[in-house]
Amino acid sequence: MLHKIVRLATFAAALTILFVIGDCTSSGNNSNMSTTNTNVNTANANVASSTAKNDEKEITDLLDQYNEALLKGDAAALDRIWADDLSFVNLRGDLLTKKDRMDNIKSGATDLKTAKVSDQHVRFYGDTAIATLVVNIEGQYSGQEGSGSFRVTTVWAKPKGMWQMVAVQMTPIKK
Repeated sequence: MLHKIVRLATFAAALTILFVIGDCTSSGNNSNMSTTNTNVNTANANVASSTAKNDEKEITDLLDQYNEALLKGDAAALDRIWADDLSFVNLRGDLLTKKDRMDNIKSGATDLKTAKVSDQHVRFYGDTAIATLVVNIEGQYSGQEGSGSFRVTTVWAKPKGMWQMVAVQMTPIKK
Protein backbone atom coordinates (compact mmCIF):
# COMPACT_ATOMS: atom_id res chain seq x y z
CA MET A 1 0.00 0.00 0.00
CA LEU A 2 2.83 2.39 0.91
CA HIS A 3 4.41 1.61 -2.45
CA LYS A 4 1.21 2.76 -4.27
CA ILE A 5 1.06 5.99 -2.26
CA VAL A 6 4.72 6.78 -3.07
CA ARG A 7 4.10 6.12 -6.80
CA LEU A 8 0.98 8.32 -6.73
CA ALA A 9 2.86 11.13 -4.91
CA THR A 10 5.74 10.86 -7.42
CA PHE A 11 3.27 11.00 -10.32
CA ALA A 12 1.52 14.06 -8.81
CA ALA A 13 4.89 15.80 -8.29
CA ALA A 14 5.88 15.06 -11.90
CA LEU A 15 2.60 16.48 -13.20
CA THR A 16 3.05 19.61 -11.09
CA ILE A 17 6.56 20.11 -12.48
CA LEU A 18 5.31 19.60 -16.05
CA PHE A 19 2.55 22.17 -15.57
CA VAL A 20 4.93 24.71 -14.03
CA ILE A 21 7.58 24.18 -16.73
CA GLY A 22 4.95 24.13 -19.45
CA ASP A 23 3.42 27.35 -18.16
CA CYS A 24 6.79 29.11 -17.99
CA THR A 25 7.80 27.92 -21.44
CA SER A 26 4.53 28.76 -23.09
CA SER A 27 3.98 32.11 -21.38
CA GLY A 28 6.45 33.74 -23.77
CA ASN A 29 4.70 32.09 -26.69
CA ASN A 30 1.30 33.18 -25.42
CA SER A 31 2.31 36.83 -25.69
CA ASN A 32 3.36 36.24 -29.30
CA MET A 33 0.21 34.26 -29.95
CA SER A 34 -1.83 37.01 -28.39
CA THR A 35 -0.30 39.59 -30.72
CA THR A 36 -0.71 37.29 -33.69
CA ASN A 37 -4.31 36.56 -32.77
CA THR A 38 -4.97 40.27 -32.34
CA ASN A 39 -3.60 40.92 -35.82
CA VAL A 40 -5.62 38.05 -37.27
CA ASN A 41 -8.73 39.20 -35.40
CA THR A 42 -8.22 42.75 -36.67
CA ALA A 43 -7.82 41.42 -40.21
CA ASN A 44 -10.93 39.25 -39.77
CA ALA A 45 -12.86 42.23 -38.40
CA ASN A 46 -11.88 44.29 -41.45
CA VAL A 47 -12.93 41.47 -43.78
CA ALA A 48 -16.15 40.97 -41.79
CA SER A 49 -16.84 44.71 -41.89
CA SER A 50 -16.24 44.80 -45.64
CA THR A 51 -18.40 41.72 -46.17
CA ALA A 52 -21.17 43.19 -44.01
CA LYS A 53 -21.13 46.42 -46.04
CA ASN A 54 -21.25 44.42 -49.28
CA ASP A 55 -24.12 42.27 -47.98
CA GLU A 56 -26.04 45.33 -46.79
CA LYS A 57 -25.62 46.99 -50.20
CA GLU A 58 -26.68 43.76 -51.92
CA ILE A 59 -29.86 43.47 -49.80
CA THR A 60 -30.64 47.17 -50.29
CA ASP A 61 -30.17 46.76 -54.06
CA LEU A 62 -32.36 43.64 -54.05
CA LEU A 63 -35.10 45.51 -52.18
CA ASP A 64 -34.97 48.22 -54.87
CA GLN A 65 -35.08 45.55 -57.61
CA TYR A 66 -37.99 43.84 -55.81
CA ASN A 67 -39.98 47.08 -55.65
CA GLU A 68 -39.27 47.82 -59.32
CA ALA A 69 -40.16 44.27 -60.38
CA LEU A 70 -43.48 44.45 -58.51
CA LEU A 71 -44.32 47.77 -60.16
CA LYS A 72 -43.47 46.42 -63.63
CA GLY A 73 -44.94 42.96 -63.07
CA ASP A 74 -41.52 41.53 -63.99
CA ALA A 75 -42.01 37.80 -63.28
CA ALA A 76 -38.45 36.87 -64.34
CA ALA A 77 -36.88 39.26 -61.81
CA LEU A 78 -39.28 38.14 -59.07
CA ASP A 79 -38.52 34.49 -59.84
CA ARG A 80 -34.82 35.25 -59.26
CA ILE A 81 -35.44 37.31 -56.09
CA TRP A 82 -37.92 34.94 -54.41
CA ALA A 83 -36.66 31.64 -52.98
CA ASP A 84 -38.50 28.53 -54.16
CA ASP A 85 -39.94 28.01 -50.67
CA LEU A 86 -41.07 31.64 -50.20
CA SER A 87 -43.67 32.26 -47.49
CA PHE A 88 -45.63 35.46 -48.10
CA VAL A 89 -48.17 36.71 -45.57
CA ASN A 90 -50.17 39.38 -47.37
CA LEU A 91 -52.01 42.38 -45.97
CA ARG A 92 -55.12 40.26 -45.22
CA GLY A 93 -53.13 37.59 -43.39
CA ASP A 94 -53.29 35.04 -46.22
CA LEU A 95 -50.27 32.74 -46.53
CA LEU A 96 -49.08 32.50 -50.14
CA THR A 97 -46.32 30.45 -51.76
CA LYS A 98 -43.97 31.51 -54.52
CA LYS A 99 -46.24 29.76 -57.02
CA ASP A 100 -49.27 31.69 -55.70
CA ARG A 101 -47.36 34.97 -55.96
CA MET A 102 -46.09 34.18 -59.47
CA ASP A 103 -49.61 33.26 -60.62
CA ASN A 104 -50.92 36.57 -59.22
CA ILE A 105 -48.18 38.55 -60.98
CA LYS A 106 -48.61 36.76 -64.32
CA SER A 107 -52.42 37.03 -64.27
CA GLY A 108 -52.42 40.69 -63.19
CA ALA A 109 -54.28 39.85 -59.94
CA THR A 110 -51.41 41.63 -58.18
CA ASP A 111 -50.93 44.97 -59.89
CA LEU A 112 -49.21 47.87 -58.14
CA LYS A 113 -49.46 51.40 -59.51
CA THR A 114 -47.15 52.96 -56.92
CA ALA A 115 -45.00 51.69 -54.07
CA LYS A 116 -43.07 54.28 -52.07
CA VAL A 117 -40.59 52.88 -49.56
CA SER A 118 -39.39 54.62 -46.39
CA ASP A 119 -37.96 53.83 -42.95
CA GLN A 120 -35.91 50.93 -44.32
CA HIS A 121 -33.53 49.03 -41.98
CA VAL A 122 -31.44 45.91 -42.65
CA ARG A 123 -29.92 43.67 -39.94
CA PHE A 124 -27.81 40.52 -40.31
CA TYR A 125 -27.66 37.31 -38.32
CA GLY A 126 -24.99 35.19 -40.00
CA ASP A 127 -26.24 34.24 -43.45
CA THR A 128 -29.70 35.62 -42.73
CA ALA A 129 -30.84 39.21 -43.20
CA ILE A 130 -33.99 40.88 -41.90
CA ALA A 131 -35.22 44.03 -43.62
CA THR A 132 -38.01 46.15 -42.18
CA LEU A 133 -39.57 49.02 -44.07
CA VAL A 134 -42.70 51.06 -44.54
CA VAL A 135 -44.33 51.02 -47.97
CA ASN A 136 -47.19 53.16 -49.24
CA ILE A 137 -48.95 51.27 -52.01
CA GLU A 138 -51.61 52.02 -54.60
CA GLY A 139 -52.86 48.90 -56.32
CA GLN A 140 -54.24 45.47 -55.71
CA TYR A 141 -53.01 42.21 -54.20
CA SER A 142 -54.46 38.85 -55.20
CA GLY A 143 -57.25 40.54 -57.14
CA GLN A 144 -58.41 42.70 -54.22
CA GLU A 145 -57.82 46.32 -53.25
CA GLY A 146 -54.41 46.63 -51.61
CA SER A 147 -53.78 50.35 -51.27
CA GLY A 148 -52.49 51.84 -48.03
CA SER A 149 -49.50 52.09 -45.72
CA PHE A 150 -47.87 48.88 -44.55
CA ARG A 151 -45.04 47.84 -42.29
CA VAL A 152 -43.21 45.08 -44.17
CA THR A 153 -40.67 42.58 -42.86
CA THR A 154 -38.63 40.58 -45.36
CA VAL A 155 -36.30 37.71 -44.50
CA TRP A 156 -33.36 36.95 -46.77
CA ALA A 157 -31.09 33.89 -46.90
CA LYS A 158 -28.64 32.25 -49.27
CA PRO A 159 -30.30 28.93 -50.16
CA LYS A 160 -28.48 28.76 -53.50
CA GLY A 161 -25.38 30.78 -52.60
CA MET A 162 -27.01 34.13 -53.41
CA TRP A 163 -29.38 36.29 -51.39
CA GLN A 164 -33.04 35.44 -51.93
CA MET A 165 -36.20 36.51 -50.16
CA VAL A 166 -37.53 33.57 -48.12
CA ALA A 167 -40.34 35.25 -46.18
CA VAL A 168 -42.47 38.41 -46.23
CA GLN A 169 -44.98 39.74 -43.72
CA MET A 170 -47.16 42.76 -44.53
CA THR A 171 -49.07 44.53 -41.76
CA PRO A 172 -51.44 47.45 -42.40
CA ILE A 173 -50.54 50.62 -40.50
CA LYS A 174 -53.69 51.97 -38.88
CA LYS A 175 -53.80 55.73 -38.50
